[in-house]
Amino acid sequence: MAAQRYGKKSEKRSSGKKKDDDDGNDSDSTPSAGSASESDSSKKPNTHRPVKKKQTRKPKSTLKEMIERMGIDVEKVVRELDEDKRFCEYCGHELIPFGEKHLRYELKVELPRLRVIEYVGVTYGCPDCHAKAADSDTPLSECGLSPVQAEAPKPLLPGSWASSSFLAMAIAFKILYQIPTNLLITMFREMGMFSVSSGTLCSWIISVSQVYFAPLFDRLPPRLKT
Repeated sequence: MAAQRYGKKSEKRSSGKKKDDDDGNDSDSTPSAGSASESDSSKKPNTHRPVKKKQTRKPKSTLKEMIERMGIDVEKVVRELDEDKRFCEYCGHELIPFGEKHLRYELKVELPRLRVIEYVGVTYGCPDCHAKAADSDTPLSECGLSPVQAEAPKPLLPGSWASSSFLAMAIAFKILYQIPTNLLITMFREMGMFSVSSGTLCSWIISVSQVYFAPLFDRLPPRLKT
């Protein structure tokens, strides 16, 4: 069994088998006409250029959409006129409320929770003047009458919806604890706040320092300034 398995006879091949192998090698060595045409077509340069897609900028989300995305409860504060201002300037009749109007939003920080306060001003009108204008068929715009509305409290920074508590927390984290701006924004996002940009946050802090801290710095004696 060992001689039959490892002897010289085991290395010999039949002539029919060898002929089939030679035929197979010849067929592989001679390329067909179809393969040649395919190779020629693959060598041709691709002149087709991909069409560039028009890049559209994502629209900026509004303040109301950002507040809805945060999922924070909005506390509604109704602003009313003072009692001494609830009288008509023309006839002295007492004004009555007839509508409301959105004034502005303000973000307040009360650790460990956040609140969004919406200020709504009550609009007042004089029923006596309105009745007189209705009887005379004269529009209110021509009579010089205009509704009186309560005003919202002035923000800490004009045109900003950040409250004093929010800016105080941002200044404390950035200046006292030396937290970088990008890390501070990450902390705000983890707290569920809006994703304010670093430029906006830095401009708020600089504006607060220029408006409120610069006059205090000028009053300091020279030895403390140095």
